[in-house]
Amino acid sequence: MILLSDEILIQKLHEGDQEAFSYMIHTYSKLLWVVAGGILGSIGTTQDIEECISDVYVQVWKNPMAFNHKKGSLKTFLAVIAKSKALNVYRKLSRTKMVELDEAVNSADSDLLDYILEKEMSRELYAAITSLTEPDKEILIRRYFFDEKPSIIATKISLSVKEVKNRLYQSKLKLRSKLAKSGGKA
Repeated sequence: MILLSDEILIQKLHEGDQEAFSYMIHTYSKLLWVVAGGILGSIGTTQDIEECISDVYVQVWKNPMAFNHKKGSLKTFLAVIAKSKALNVYRKLSRTKMVELDEAVNSADSDLLDYILEKEMSRELYAAITSLTEPDKEILIRRYFFDEKPSIIATKISLSVKEVKNRLYQSKLKLRSKLAKSGGKA
């Protein structure tokens, strides 16, 4: 798949190019899933999240020229739209799914500690990942957050597959060490 710049992709979408639309979906679906899922995960269904993401793509398809590359990247533009749409859905769902306070507190007590610990571990992991240098950070994110194969990563960042695998291995060792030092589980 050919990499397209934000401006070219938007121009192709403006021209009604179906392949550009497919490229956008393929490139940004996981990001939008993380954004919308992070907001709707506790209250919405998988269908609510998918609908929110679809609404983002429909909005961009209908009005691609709303994107202004001077204000930021297409990635950020899509994430902002996804966040806005997910918050709207969240508000709508929270009005229709009102729960008595006692019931919510009782069901949340056991999960609250787990939730807090999970969030703290996520912060530690994020800090450890962002402390890595490039291209190690990009390789790790592409492999474990976007689930790209080492061969695809190697092609995208112009390294050999063996080098990508070696860097993944070394990065995992570095992360394990940093998390162990900070008291996180490795």
